[in-house]
Amino acid sequence: MRFNTYLENHSQLKHIQKTSIREVILEHKSLSRMGKQDTKTMLSLLNASLSCGMSPVLQWDILSTEKTFRNSLTLLNRLPLSKFHAIRVQDLGAAEWVRQEHPELPLHLIVETGNHNLTGLLRWVEYFGTQLQRLVLSTELPKSVLIEYSKILTVTCEILVVGRILLFYTPRKLLSLKSFPQKSPAFLRKTLVPSDQPQRQFPTVENQHGTFMFHHRDLFLLDYLPELQNTCLGVLRLDLRHLDFSGDRIKQLTGLLVSFDKQKCTAIKSVWPAKITHGFFRANRTDLAIERIKNPHLKDHGETLVGYVVEALKGEHLILLARKAFPCGKILLGITPEGRECDIATDDILSTDGQPVTEIVSGNLYQVPHVKYVTAQSLVYIHTE
Repeated sequence: MRFNTYLENHSQLKHIQKTSIREVILEHKSLSRMGKQDTKTMLSLLNASLSCGMSPVLQWDILSTEKTFRNSLTLLNRLPLSKFHAIRVQDLGAAEWVRQEHPELPLHLIVETGNHNLTGLLRWVEYFGTQLQRLVLSTELPKSVLIEYSKILTVTCEILVVGRILLFYTPRKLLSLKSFPQKSPAFLRKTLVPSDQPQRQFPTVENQHGTFMFHHRDLFLLDYLPELQNTCLGVLRLDLRHLDFSGDRIKQLTGLLVSFDKQKCTAIKSVWPAKITHGFFRANRTDLAIERIKNPHLKDHGETLVGYVVEALKGEHLILLARKAFPCGKILLGITPEGRECDIATDDILSTDGQPVTEIVSGNLYQVPHVKYVTAQSLVYIHTE
């Protein structure tokens, strides 16, 4: 198991050299969504990192339109791709271009925002074959799933262990409401605060590639490093691009991999520039939220359910959708979305055109006198008492 990280300037390279990190990610501003380097700067960093015995990797992670894809190819054809140890891509069109045009170039496929299921991941391993050297897995996968996937997948797996969590991305410019010039290095940064949750401040970045909103807490999984080392994961990524780069900080973080010390890890966390979270690492319980927001009064409670209220016109009528036949003249039990129980008489039950009915047929609509408090979506049951 090893660390990798992003390299943005020569000063950072001097500090990274003193750690166990040997793989650095280089980002051109026209190829990478958070890239800041122009061609000259990136080539300088490429040559410097090679001279230091590093393994530089090119990141091409923008999601492309036809126009941006063609612009990317123009740039890529001018770069010395053979000097890079691999290329990281997210767009499957970009991955296919690499497969067809540069089969000799090792491929790192970023599947952080898709292909969370094992079947899909195995399909990409099969399709790209030996050229695929790594899968960059999602931070939404809990530890149990990461352990399972890393054992089954035949390629090296990588996850983010320190850095920002991307919550939302759009190619639109939501902060400035205007387009950045193609060659502009501009990054517009703001903090978005929900009106109902002022304690949460979401860092938001806009550049020529669009708008990115991040979680208000940084992901930090290094206190689980002993558990991570017992998995088959191969690479742990440190993303410090949003912080003032500190040689001491990167040295402390990478030192934990060489010799884990719980107290040192706690000390690092205590002075971390932002609040931290473990994200979904321990468990992904997002599906439980769906159950919590479901209204229990709108659930079908068994065989006694005979229909639903689809319309309630105050002072006039209720329209019932029958789901099961029931005798006319019987008093039904209506349960509103708020849980209120009301009796609904069917002595004067009519069809929707106002004609009296003698037989209730499943799937048909019927009209009964209005009942106070009963609203649309109320469930209608046969009284069991």
